[in-house]
Amino acid sequence: MSIDILRSIKQTEEEAEQIKKQSVADARQIISEAKSQSQQLIDRTLEEAEKEANNIIALAEQAAQSEIEKIQEQVSKECENIKQKARTKIDSAMDIIMGRIVKAHGNR
Repeated sequence: MSIDILRSIKQTEEEAEQIKKQSVADARQIISEAKSQSQQLIDRTLEEAEKEANNIIALAEQAAQSEIEKIQEQVSKECENIKQKARTKIDSAMDIIMGRIVKAHGNR
């Protein structure tokens, strides 16, 4: 009977060793899957962040373009106003210049 008990103990130890090896293999598999899933999550998060950043940049560019157009319109109006004022003063400037030329040459 003692030989049967020894065989039973040895078999139990072998089964325990097999269970231990299987547990280690299972743990490695779980860790590998967890790493893979975490990398997929990181990749997906980076992709979403990149899309969001591109959307923010696009919106900022649209806002900037709108502001640029407003400023260009204001500058155009100011330039037109300056041209109008200059046109009205050209005639009087011509009269003054002609008057000086005539006076300078007329007195000789």
